[in-house]
Amino acid sequence: MKRNTARGPFHRLHKRIWNLSRFLRKTLWFMLRTGAPWPLVARNFVDGFAREAIEREHFDAKAAFVAEIETLDFSGRWFVDHVPMWLSVVRDTGLDRRERVEALEIGSWEGMSSLFLLDTLPQARLTCVDTWGGGDEHHDAEHGVVAEMSRVEARFDANNAAHAGRIVKFKGYSRDYFVAHRDRERFDFIYVDGSHFADDVVHDAFDAFAALKVGGVMIFDDYLWRYYSDPLDNPASAVAALVRIKAGSCRILRAYQQVVLVKTGTGHSEPRG
Repeated sequence: MKRNTARGPFHRLHKRIWNLSRFLRKTLWFMLRTGAPWPLVARNFVDGFAREAIEREHFDAKAAFVAEIETLDFSGRWFVDHVPMWLSVVRDTGLDRRERVEALEIGSWEGMSSLFLLDTLPQARLTCVDTWGGGDEHHDAEHGVVAEMSRVEARFDANNAAHAGRIVKFKGYSRDYFVAHRDRERFDFIYVDGSHFADDVVHDAFDAFAALKVGGVMIFDDYLWRYYSDPLDNPASAVAALVRIKAGSCRILRAYQQVVLVKTGTGHSEPRG
C-alpha cells in the first residue's frame, strides 16, 4: 500500500465540502428518521471531518494489517477501513494499557475483527458469539450470498488459529448467550455486529451495555447501514434508543459508520416507595 503524498490543501477542502454535502443530503435525514438524539448527530458531523486525520495517523498500521490478512482466508475486507478508528479508540481509552482485557464480540463471521483485536491487545481474552449461519442479507436472493455458509466458521477457526488459546466460542444466538451468562459489568470491550435487524440489535445493545464495565468501550458496526426499506428496521434506530435511554450513563466517543460508546455509570436508580 503506497502513501499518497500528492494531496494538498485543495484536495482536503474539496473532500470536506463533499463530506458536508453528503451529510446534509443523506446522513442527517437518515439519522433523524431513525431517532438519533442531537449529541449523536453532532458527533457524526464532527467525525466526518476528523476521520481523514485519523486515517493519516494510522496509515502504516493499517497497511501492516492488510499485509497480514493477505496470507489468510477472508472472502471480504469490510473491516479494514475501521482499523484507524479502532486504533485511535484503543489509544484514547487506554485499553492497550490495561493489564487484562475481557472482550466480547457479537457476530464474528470469518474473524477479521477478532484477529485485529487480539493482535492489538495481547492481554485480551475474547468471547465470540455467532451462529456462523449469516443474517438476512446473506440469504437474500436479490443480493446474493456473500460467502458460502458452510465455510464461514472454518475460515474463522483457520484465520485465528494463532490466537485459539485466547478465544472462547459460543455458537448460537446472542440472546441465548446473554440468558446463559448473566454476569453484569464483566467486559472491558464489546463489539456488536450480529443480526442487523433493529429488533435484534436493540436486545444486543441493552444486554451488552449491562455486561459492560464502567469505563468499558462498546462499538456498534454498520450504524448507517440501510438494508431494510423502513429506516426504523435498521441498526441505527436501536443504537439511537440505547443512546437516548442511557444518556446519563454513557459518552459518545466516535460516530460515523460505527458508533463508539464509553460506559460512564450504571444508571441504576433507587426504587421509589
